[in-house]
Amino acid sequence: MSMIRPATAEDLPLLTAWEDDRDTAAWLGKTGLAWHERALADPDQDHVVAEHDGAVAGFAVLAGLSGGDGVIELRRMVVDPGRRCAAQGRALLRAALARAYEHHGAGRVWLDVRAANRRARALYESEGFSVTHAVADDDLIIMSHRR
Repeated sequence: MSMIRPATAEDLPLLTAWEDDRDTAAWLGKTGLAWHERALADPDQDHVVAEHDGAVAGFAVLAGLSGGDGVIELRRMVVDPGRRCAAQGRALLRAALARAYEHHGAGRVWLDVRAANRRARALYESEGFSVTHAVADDDLIIMSHRR
């Protein structure tokens, strides 16, 4: 990823199309245009896209910006399905973490991930996230990262 910038309404059709991809949709909760429009309008969230070679290559949504406790949630992260397996996910994760720590002053970033999503869990662990607990009813694992 060469650049990260705030998402715009014009980006949303592409982002929602990526969420509809079979390999992506299985891991997400609520999706769709309305979900993204709410995230864009919410001052407590930072909805960003990453560009590579002039094209949007992925997006991330950070939440909890106004909590004042220095804890930010990485609420969503999706890479263009056509760019997977090209280190784009790692680059996007690093860019999202940098934005949380440097732009928003986070002291810690957390996320939840489906227990069966081994590919995502392996990426998060390799980038320094550790499991804090599991939510059995939702099949989720909560992971945390400190700078």
